[in-house]
Amino acid sequence: MKLISIIVPMYNEESVIPIFFSTLNDVLTSLPQYRFEIIVVNDGSKDQTLSLLLDQQKKQSNLVIVNLSRNFGHEPAVAAGIYSSKGDALIPMDADLQDPPTLIQAMLAQFEQGYEVVNAKRRRRHEDSFFKRFTAVKFYQWIAKLSGKITIPQNVGHFRLISRRVADRVIQLSERNRVFRIQVPFVGFKTTTVEFDRPKRAAGQTHYNFKSMVKLAIDAFTSTTGAPLMWPFTIAVLWGGLTVTSIIAMITLFSLALLTETILMIWLVANVLSIGLTLILLILALMSLYLSRVFIETQNRPFFVIDKVYDVKS
Repeated sequence: MKLISIIVPMYNEESVIPIFFSTLNDVLTSLPQYRFEIIVVNDGSKDQTLSLLLDQQKKQSNLVIVNLSRNFGHEPAVAAGIYSSKGDALIPMDADLQDPPTLIQAMLAQFEQGYEVVNAKRRRRHEDSFFKRFTAVKFYQWIAKLSGKITIPQNVGHFRLISRRVADRVIQLSERNRVFRIQVPFVGFKTTTVEFDRPKRAAGQTHYNFKSMVKLAIDAFTSTTGAPLMWPFTIAVLWGGLTVTSIIAMITLFSLALLTETILMIWLVANVLSIGLTLILLILALMSLYLSRVFIETQNRPFFVIDKVYDVKS
């Protein structure tokens, strides 16, 4: 019987705990063909979250509580849950029931079909503000353009199923700046998607504020690509081309006696300054080239991930 790990980060979620466990347990009970462990990561909550979790643990033995020493944030809490899990498949989800537990059955059905990543895509998110919906769309478009060969699924957060093998590969990624929704697509493997309409938060207030969204965007950006480090080189080439064109135009017009000495001197000074700026940009570009290599090396990601080895001798 396969073991499925449900990973739930919590921070000050005392108001939602009773309804969360009631809803989740109803779903898990309807799936007797699996064993479940529920790993709740208490991310330094300041309310009664930990106390309520300990009370809940007395009622169900499959609840594992990972209590962090302080508030580290959503990404570290999810990572702590993955590290602590033992399941054949893992499903990270939020406690506010905006990641509906009823979708677990559909995810497991796809898992049984051989998919190792089952993304839960938000089909509609009318419960979010216009600002949040707009910034989310732009965020995913932005990341998609910069991610190169890595396909970042649109409107997919942490809520997804990943196999044990995918989880182990994610754990092996050594960067400290961990963004789960970037790491899973990087690892790859056979992937599919189930869609859902995102419901309203069951209780309490969201802790994912504007500051958190900005941090996520910066972390996702810097962990996805080193492309901006190449921008000084591109600007240097373009600016250098404009400078050469300007110099040629100046010499041509002067030779045709179409420039006064005053205009010539002003134009000459501008071209000399432009040459200096081009040299500065080229120096920055050279530094960026080496810095981009440092960025790649310090991530220390594997150069490739093997799906399966086919050997006629085996």
